[in-house]
Amino acid sequence: MNPSLAIAIITVAICSISTGAIGQSGVYRCGNSYSQKPCTDAVVVDVQDSRTPDQKVQAEATIRRDTATGNAMEKARLAQEARQRTAQDKLTAAERKQSASNPKKAATPVDTTETNTAKSKRKKSTATQQKAKSQVFIASTPGEKTKPGARPGNGP
Repeated sequence: MNPSLAIAIITVAICSISTGAIGQSGVYRCGNSYSQKPCTDAVVVDVQDSRTPDQKVQAEATIRRDTATGNAMEKARLAQEARQRTAQDKLTAAERKQSASNPKKAATPVDTTETNTAKSKRKKSTATQQKAKSQVFIASTPGEKTKPGARPGNGP
C-alpha cells in the first residue's frame, strides 16, 4: 500500500470523527435566537417529534394530496394560458388579413374639390409667411442711437 494513500485514509477518518456531531446535547434558546451552544440565560428546547406514527402518516398523506392538487392547478392554468394565447394569435392574424384585403379608397371628384380648397388655403398662408419673411429684423443694443428708418451698414 502506498504511504500517501494510507495518510489520506487516516486523515479522512480523523476528520470525520472530530466533526463534533457525536454528543450533541440539544438546542438552546438564547433570548429570541436558537443555538447549539448554550449561553448565559440558555433554555433547553425539546426538539423531538412528539407525533404518533399515525399522525406522521396522516401529515405525509396531506402533503402528497396538497402537492398533487397544486400540480393539477398549475397544469390547468398553463393549458388555459395556451388557449388564450392561441385565440389571441388567431384574432391578430384575422385582423391582419382583413386590413390587407381592404385596399385604400380611390379619389373621387368630391375629394378632389376638397383638396383644391385645402391647397388654396395653404397658398394664402404661404403668401402671408413670405410677406412676414421680407421684413428685416434689426437688433440694437440698449443706449445705441439709430434713426428709425436707417439700416446698418449703409454708412453715416
